[in-house]
Amino acid sequence: MVKLEQIRALEARVEKAVVLIDKLRKENAELEQRLLEASGAHDLLAAENAELKIKLESLPDEDFLDKLSQAEARCDSESRRRLELEELLAAAKAEAQEHKARAEAAQAKASELEASAEEFKSEQLRIEEGLAHALSKLDAFEDMVMGITPPSTVEEGPKASESAAQEADTQKEASAENELDIF
Repeated sequence: MVKLEQIRALEARVEKAVVLIDKLRKENAELEQRLLEASGAHDLLAAENAELKIKLESLPDEDFLDKLSQAEARCDSESRRRLELEELLAAAKAEAQEHKARAEAAQAKASELEASAEEFKSEQLRIEEGLAHALSKLDAFEDMVMGITPPSTVEEGPKASESAAQEADTQKEASAENELDIF
């Protein structure tokens, strides 16, 4: 039988998954921004490299080679950095998809459990009504057996209980009078 605690625990897990997905989306956006920055830096370095090549033609060979090797080293460094960011972005997207799938599965399970809980509530109400009806029949039978209410005049509702109470009071008074008539 599904318990309310299980439903609450499942809802808590769903909320955690939603928070995690939101966090991963923010991290994903940040990584995409950093990737764009790295791409921009790469383009900037490529432009700088082109400028240096132009300047190289006008400079002596030693100066040119140093600057060219520095520009190429920076370009390589930025390219590696861009690749790392792309890998991080791909991993973050995969993780976000996984958490999204888990959150959807948890949501489906929560919906299923809520439906079961509603079904149990309706069954419980039906059972309670049946028990109440059976108790009222037992009360009527007990009253009939005890002689409180004759079986042919069994009344229903509040009037029946009032008249039964009045008859019981009348019978008690009569029996109390009869007890004193012993002598």
